[in-house]
Amino acid sequence: MKAQLHCVIGIIVSLCAAVVHAGSPPHQPPFIYTASYESDSWLGHLKAFPMTDDGVSGVAQWDAADLIPPWSQRRIFAAGAAFQWQQLDDVQRAMLLSEPVVQYLAGDDALEVAHGIGRFRNRNGKLGDIMHSLPLYVGPSDSVYHLIPQAAGGGTYKEFVGNKRQRRAMLYVGANDGMLHAFDAVTGVETMAFVPSVVFPYLHELSDVAYRHRSFVDGLLTAGDAYLTHGGKTGWRTILLGSTGKGAKSLFALDISDPERLDGSSVLWQRSADDDGFGAADDDMGYLQGEVFAVRLRHGGWSALYGNGDDSSERRAVLYLADLANGSLICKLYAGVRDAALPNGLSTPALEFNPQREIVAAYAGDLLGHLWKFDLDHVEPENWGVAFDGAPLFAATDDLGQRQSVTQQPLLALHPKGGKIVMFSGGASTDIVGPDVKRVQTLYGVREKIGAEPISGRAQLQQQTLTATGDGRWTLSRNPIDWSRQRGWYVDLPEQVGQVVGKLQIADGVLWVLTFSAEHQKSHLLALDYTIGGATVGTAQATFLQKTSMIEAVASTTTPTFIRLPDGRRRFVVIDRNGVPRAIELDTARGPVFRTWRQLPVPPGLSD
Repeated sequence: MKAQLHCVIGIIVSLCAAVVHAGSPPHQPPFIYTASYESDSWLGHLKAFPMTDDGVSGVAQWDAADLIPPWSQRRIFAAGAAFQWQQLDDVQRAMLLSEPVVQYLAGDDALEVAHGIGRFRNRNGKLGDIMHSLPLYVGPSDSVYHLIPQAAGGGTYKEFVGNKRQRRAMLYVGANDGMLHAFDAVTGVETMAFVPSVVFPYLHELSDVAYRHRSFVDGLLTAGDAYLTHGGKTGWRTILLGSTGKGAKSLFALDISDPERLDGSSVLWQRSADDDGFGAADDDMGYLQGEVFAVRLRHGGWSALYGNGDDSSERRAVLYLADLANGSLICKLYAGVRDAALPNGLSTPALEFNPQREIVAAYAGDLLGHLWKFDLDHVEPENWGVAFDGAPLFAATDDLGQRQSVTQQPLLALHPKGGKIVMFSGGASTDIVGPDVKRVQTLYGVREKIGAEPISGRAQLQQQTLTATGDGRWTLSRNPIDWSRQRGWYVDLPEQVGQVVGKLQIADGVLWVLTFSAEHQKSHLLALDYTIGGATVGTAQATFLQKTSMIEAVASTTTPTFIRLPDGRRRFVVIDRNGVPRAIELDTARGPVFRTWRQLPVPPGLSD
């Protein structure tokens, strides 16, 4: 089984930090990349920090904001056309108002007020603020699709992987200047930018001297390989999937297989709440603040899979599967019953695959605290649906019965007793409980047993307790779990610890959790035995875990990154609020290979 786990690789997502030094394994980026912004000028920064013998430098080698080409030399595109006045259609021109506005958006500062004759807003740089979109590194990678049938592309995938080693490594990120940016991952120079159609009506606001900040291309990005037919040609491609986040209810897909030839024709499709790409509105689409994933379906087709996000017109939780080649809807799977009094939406799913790299299940939380399992283990889409006869696997509530929204992606792992454990965090939303009600943040680990019913509530879980010792240390209980009657564990986080930020990660057999307290402006790094939710034991862990289960870390709100130095030593990198990486030393003994899993292959023959 261990060999299979290492063979079937999940999607690796760069979250504000990508790993590691050029001297490390070839599939790893050459730097730690961080994104930040200046709130007084709405200028963005995308920096690359070199690795050192002891971790990571605190001084950036370059900032992509300083390397944007002159405005007349930039390669900026909308769907199918260059972002130039002469190339835009009449509707787009009307939205942008004038040619000088287009040139301003491309970086021309000639008509900025500072020059004395201008009327446009002054800027300190050409890269807009990068607030919620996080840098995505796309370099050599292998998703082991050689395991799929030869006729479905498996026979040529290894050749495609070999070709990917020769292409330029790239860095992609969205910014609130209205663009998705593509940068050379080594030099930091921008090579292309894309303007999604949905932001056109608001782009002119960026030139206004009275500009009030708003989001544009503010969502997360993923990239994955797929065997697609497009433009009359069938073959392997690397597809970038992204959203505009809080900027608009929209997502897009680009073919980034050839970084040297990225242009308007690279845009495969766009979908939004106002236009599903085929002229119809979609009232179930909300603001997508999680990732969109490229997956292979049981019938051999390829899909973009995602939760519908928050604030959709219909206000219900929906899992989408759209055709990866053209964006057409394959199906929507509705979780629960719509209740106008309780607005809902589906968060980022965690994915489960079979050995043929076909998706068989998705697990996702919603704003009302439900954890849903979607059964996709069928060839016919009409047989897909919500597992457990439409009931949630679990409903998160605190001790007072208040709902705890599940807004982050769950994490899946195999459980030593059989089946799998689904880990996630839940926290009460002010929209649900009101601003004056005490909100409790809780970590959960619930075990899904083969053939078992959904979990009824906290009564079926074992509580673990995190306690301050008074000397700056924290202890976590290690209460045993009676698996004959209990189905998992939970930990209520003390108020001063704050809320979970970023993604849960398993590394060296330990569940790592980063928290942030806005009130105290502090972060904490917590380590747990994910099988029981209690204190860790054993040797493959950080040295500090011999003394405490949690330490204070630099204030951060983004997912940390584990790195391994060329000599085998390990570091845990946290990005501070200024976008500077800080390394936490782990033990010097070289432990087992670590991986962070968002997706889980189905193990053969596991039983409870």
